[in-house]
Amino acid sequence: MTTKHQLELGVFIPVGNGGWITSTTSPQLPATYDYNKQVSQLAEAMGFDFVLSMAKWRGYGGETNHWDVTLESLTTMSGIAEATSRIKVWGTVHMMVYPPAVVAKMAATIDQISKGRFGLNLVTGSNPYDLGQMGLWKDIDHDERYELGEEWINVVKRLWTEERVNHKGKYFELTDCMSNPKPSSQPTIICAGQSDRGFKFTVDNCDVAFFWGSDDPVSIKRARRAKEIAHEANNLNFKTNALITLIPGDTDEEAQARLDYYNSGVDREALAVQAVEYSTDKSVTINEAAQNFLKQNETLSAVLPGTMAGSVETLAKRIAYMVTEGDIDAITIIVPDFIDDLETIGKKMVPLLEQYGVSTYSASLQSIHS
Repeated sequence: MTTKHQLELGVFIPVGNGGWITSTTSPQLPATYDYNKQVSQLAEAMGFDFVLSMAKWRGYGGETNHWDVTLESLTTMSGIAEATSRIKVWGTVHMMVYPPAVVAKMAATIDQISKGRFGLNLVTGSNPYDLGQMGLWKDIDHDERYELGEEWINVVKRLWTEERVNHKGKYFELTDCMSNPKPSSQPTIICAGQSDRGFKFTVDNCDVAFFWGSDDPVSIKRARRAKEIAHEANNLNFKTNALITLIPGDTDEEAQARLDYYNSGVDREALAVQAVEYSTDKSVTINEAAQNFLKQNETLSAVLPGTMAGSVETLAKRIAYMVTEGDIDAITIIVPDFIDDLETIGKKMVPLLEQYGVSTYSASLQSIHS
């Protein structure tokens, strides 16, 4: 019997208004805690494995006021942890923003609330406008950001395990620092670095690599590269997590019509502002996230690069191909409507993955309840 590829499923909950589609004709999602709680509880009910929220401090305006309203990530996930019972809850931190000792205690607190379900998604930078408006942007290059990140996460892990920490480094200094309580176990650590340097940081310091995903050859090569670097480091427990945007329809034609409709209302002003902000980063040419946002503006696309539109059958087949060819352990899903579309994906598409050799907890749970 052929062994099925085991896949975890998650949702990138929409803590920014409008979600991840920059358009006047897409669902205008509210950036409210109540909506995100509803989405998270739905994901848990359908057997999804985790929910993740981004950290964003400044929006892009335009006709849609895209991301001008955003919830703070860690406090949001603290509430989601209390509102759920099984699903993992992952929050995002910019390491330029938070001193490590602050996050060490926040994470230990949310670990108690979630009973061990909390995880941290680490971001080495954003863009000079996003963090610079608060006076928190450090004008350091790509490699230096990962030096800062390595020092930051090393201090956090020490505070999670040691009673007193003394540290004098290039970026942080702690004197007889105490941090209690300790987490019940080390929270899952995720990072979205996608360059070889970013993957090396993630392999050496984290549990999961988080990157843009699709079924094209470049995306699959990127996914496999993360595993190659992990194998070179003999990190055999390392996992990969691909972020994908899905637009479902009853047919391929209906799904494509939805995508065309969203693109017809693309908010050009918001995309232009986004591009300007990211282009001012001295490391823009090797910042994969920045390059994707710039590409969005160049192509005037309302959706992120690599978006998949199709019937549930088509989406299941494409995702299964991406997962097996890229040796991917988890996918994080973005959809236009995080209630109706998420139900379609969870209840109709996910079970179809089984016939293409991909097994999920969600499909198993649904088969038990059916």
